[in-house]
Amino acid sequence: MRAWFAAVVILSGCFVLTIAPAASAHEGEENVPAFTDVQEAIAILASQPELMDNAMDKVGDAQESKDTMGVDLALVKQASAALDRNDAAAALVLLERSIGACPGAAVLEPKEPPRNPQPLSSPCPNPQHLQGLSRSAVGGTQEAVFLALAGVMIVAGLLLVRRIR
Repeated sequence: MRAWFAAVVILSGCFVLTIAPAASAHEGEENVPAFTDVQEAIAILASQPELMDNAMDKVGDAQESKDTMGVDLALVKQASAALDRNDAAAALVLLERSIGACPGAAVLEPKEPPRNPQPLSSPCPNPQHLQGLSRSAVGGTQEAVFLALAGVMIVAGLLLVRRIR
């Protein structure tokens, strides 16, 4: 019975020691300004969109931060909802707007603090890459030409495969 009790105590101790580093992983992040967290989330989404979980973590940290100066938390909340929908492009634009940056503008690193962006003197321009292309249905002669080209490409591909084999 003593051996069984000792084994349970040792296994419980090992379990606590393996869980402790994960629980303290976010220790000290409450002192990070929300502005910094939003900037980091923007950098992650702009350069490594496959790390969306990290961006979501930074957005959550920004919402929980005690120092929210220079950040529009309503837009951060909308960006969080966009990330939940896996819409990284919309989240990126919302996060940029939440700190007063023009969406799609080049990121400049100021040499001296404060690192908050200066108030904009005019509205943000609408960058071409953020505008969606207008959609139009293909029909009439255009549709017939595309179908004929597709058929020619399929036949050419089949002939090429047959010739290679």
